[in-house]
Amino acid sequence: MIRKTAIIIGASSDIGLATAKKFAEEGYNLALTYNKNEVDFANEITQTDIQLETYHLDLTNKAEIGDFFAQVKNDFQYLDTLVFCSGVAQHRAIIFDVTDDEIDTLFEVNIKSAIRCVREFSKLTAGKNPANIVLVGSFVEKNGCSCESVYASTKAAMSGLCKSLASELGNLDIRCNVVAPGFIDTKMNHNLTPEEREEFCNITPLKRLGTTEDVANSTIFLASEKASFITGQTLYVDGGLILE
Repeated sequence: MIRKTAIIIGASSDIGLATAKKFAEEGYNLALTYNKNEVDFANEITQTDIQLETYHLDLTNKAEIGDFFAQVKNDFQYLDTLVFCSGVAQHRAIIFDVTDDEIDTLFEVNIKSAIRCVREFSKLTAGKNPANIVLVGSFVEKNGCSCESVYASTKAAMSGLCKSLASELGNLDIRCNVVAPGFIDTKMNHNLTPEEREEFCNITPLKRLGTTEDVANSTIFLASEKASFITGQTLYVDGGLILE
């Protein structure tokens, strides 16, 4: 029996780990990457009947990305899902205080490496079997974000990439969608004061922060057969913050 395999880039993040657990629950084999934040995946993911492989991957190293996908091809018999949920946040600053180094890092990790991962994944799956790509973006791609303009630009680029890929790869039976979280209760947001958390809850129609499981549930839906006629879309998982 063919068992589906999900490659999760950035699986050591809060959202990445929740996503990995959800795919494991659904019986997927897993190829998980981490960089600086190493996680004991074998302890976190309790399913024992799946193949679980972990890899160190520095997304700023172009050659390492190619080597990683070559290794995954050797380690797994069947590949059908790529989830890109890695990224770096911007230090809040008005645009004239943003350094060239920060601009380069944000674009390198958040969008250039996503393009490279999609390219390598597509090489392995196009013409072989149905496949799908889910990119984890952000609600800021819709309306921007003051003092995080470069970060918002990288996330807007992700939605543009998704639409183009949907058109480009659709006839090869590869789907591509974006999950765009709103305010999610992750370590990244633990530095918020109680007053700031309350404010974010108040401006969200559902009156709470999202959970990593909210994002993971949406991601696995888009990767599943239940979403087989959905491609090129951005799904806002934001409690109603962006209303279209």
